[in-house]
Amino acid sequence: MDNNSTPLELSAEDISLGMKNERTVIIESANPIYDGKAVRVRTLRGREFRQLTARVNVGKEDLAGSFAFAMEACKVGIITPGLADLLDNIDHDIILQIGQDIIAASEPKEEAVEDFSQAKKAN
Repeated sequence: MDNNSTPLELSAEDISLGMKNERTVIIESANPIYDGKAVRVRTLRGREFRQLTARVNVGKEDLAGSFAFAMEACKVGIITPGLADLLDNIDHDIILQIGQDIIAASEPKEEAVEDFSQAKKAN
């Protein structure tokens, strides 16, 4: 937004509409059955993200924790019908790819966290 723009206030209706927002992940896989196929996903809601991070601990260079985190993100964030129910049968690299995309889209950007922590209190 430039300095001449008037900010629009976020409304309850915007929240409802925003919850319907979805994205598409195009799978890249050595498995020709999956390669190039699309999966519809959504970002995690604030409550879902907090619950997931409280339930799954991921340490530095923790492959098992990263996979568990991606799997849980897929269970909640995949909206392609029937796919989340079959996650245990999907190649692990596909789960990681989709889950990491959902998580990346759900995490706040570092600059936003810094801006928030440096924000002035309202008068």
